[in-house]
Amino acid sequence: MTTQTLEIGGMTCGHCLRMVQQAINGLEGAKLDDLRIGKATVTFDETKLGADAIAEAVRDAGYDVLATKTV
Repeated sequence: MTTQTLEIGGMTCGHCLRMVQQAINGLEGAKLDDLRIGKATVTFDETKLGADAIAEAVRDAGYDVLATKTV
């Protein structure tokens, strides 16, 4: 399992949190560990999901991924 932290731009409210939560939870192999306005921490199974897929899902939900850090 790998943990990735994403800095997310464009999030301003509870609706934004729900949209990002749905986007990440919709990915097989991803588990949302922490979500705050502007930041998400996700643990994922790299045999099922690539790190880029998480950022892509957030972008598809309408938000900017400003930076990622994989631990």
